[in-house]
Amino acid sequence: MIDNIKKIIKDDSEAMFKNPIVVIVLIALIILPSLYSVINVYACWDPYGDTDNIDFIIVNNDNPVTVNGTTYSYGTQVIQSLQENNNFNWVYKDEDDARDMVKNGTSYAAIIIPPDFTKDVLSVYSGNPTQAQIEYLVNDKTSPVAPKITGNAATNVNTAVSDAIIEKFNTRTYGSTTQSPVAVQQTQVSQNATTQNATTQTATAQNAATGNVTNASTSNMTTAELTQASYNQKVSEYFNSPTELTNHTYYKADSYAQQVAPFYTALASWVGCIILIALLSVKPVKDEDKYSPIEVYFGKIGLFLGMNTCQSIVTFIGLCILGIPMSSGLTVLLVMLLIGWVFMTIVYTLVSLLGNIGKAIALIILVFQISGTNGIYPIEIMSPLFQGLMPYLPMTYAILLLKDAVFGVIWPTFIRNIGFLIIFLIAALAIGIIVKEKLDKRAKYFDKKLNESRLFELRK
Repeated sequence: MIDNIKKIIKDDSEAMFKNPIVVIVLIALIILPSLYSVINVYACWDPYGDTDNIDFIIVNNDNPVTVNGTTYSYGTQVIQSLQENNNFNWVYKDEDDARDMVKNGTSYAAIIIPPDFTKDVLSVYSGNPTQAQIEYLVNDKTSPVAPKITGNAATNVNTAVSDAIIEKFNTRTYGSTTQSPVAVQQTQVSQNATTQNATTQTATAQNAATGNVTNASTSNMTTAELTQASYNQKVSEYFNSPTELTNHTYYKADSYAQQVAPFYTALASWVGCIILIALLSVKPVKDEDKYSPIEVYFGKIGLFLGMNTCQSIVTFIGLCILGIPMSSGLTVLLVMLLIGWVFMTIVYTLVSLLGNIGKAIALIILVFQISGTNGIYPIEIMSPLFQGLMPYLPMTYAILLLKDAVFGVIWPTFIRNIGFLIIFLIAALAIGIIVKEKLDKRAKYFDKKLNESRLFELRK
């Protein structure tokens, strides 16, 4: 048995280097998966840092308003504030053009400032305030991500305008930009309480003491007023910003590309396995009838594991060339090799046992792993189907291992995830050994019938 397995491996090795065309094709098979990973990672290097290339239309229909000789134009103030914001490419259009461009997908979004914007802002002083409106136009059909980005921008614009209006109102009404109406109300209440206390103290002093005592009491009252004034100032500052957010990030990512690299690397590994299994044969190069199914299974797996090892190494080199930060390059490489061997064994076993049906199953598993492995989107927001499948998909643990290797290893979970991948590996080998003998004839019969139809390109 061992001699026959060695003979199959030897025949494969000789066939690989006998023909220059074969060598070129094999090199292409090694490089293709790395291109899949590297190109996708590079494309996602910093998508949120290049939003200045996104056109965002601004329409200013606002009519200035003159009050007591002073002209107000809050719409113009909004435009001026946007010009200082370099996060988007602001494009100024009239309203009809803006609506057409967003509707037909020429532009992702638009903000329209209506004619009565300034009038509505100033209505707060009229006794009959009207909420000023800013219209945000978006076309969800254009992109799954762009509307989220532009939506956040529109919210930020609205918040900035609202803050400016509140600041102006506080300045005009209360004479302070740091005091909110709530703070001012608190201050007024406190001042009233101070006045009442002072009056009571004065009355008591007049009834119980002489003029000297009265002067002392007046001095004490002045100290209390100063203390209360200091307290009022602190209250004002508090209400100006009641909370403060302090950020702390574990395993801070250098770029978005670093965050998606584990997903695309694991995905490329599975894709590479499918490419190999689609173009290379799981049958011996010659004397097929001479070998038992088990000998064929172990004899041919060496070719696929060897090619897969080369794929992993080339992909790793590609990530290094891109400059993806890694906590340990050696750990990343070793993890990629392990992942490749596990994936290749699973895919090879499926095809070795089931032929073309196995190829179809490998593709189906790939489809589920794209959405069901917590690679890009949190699994909690995916459908219950993917949430249920996640623990049973090998790419789930591959991505977790790569995340640890890239960002920093947490050893208990790292070892556990290695254990799960090894379980997949052992299970695939065990199924191959147990089932190969029983299914071999059926798989050959199935391939024979497909070949007879002449609709499929099958190796005889």
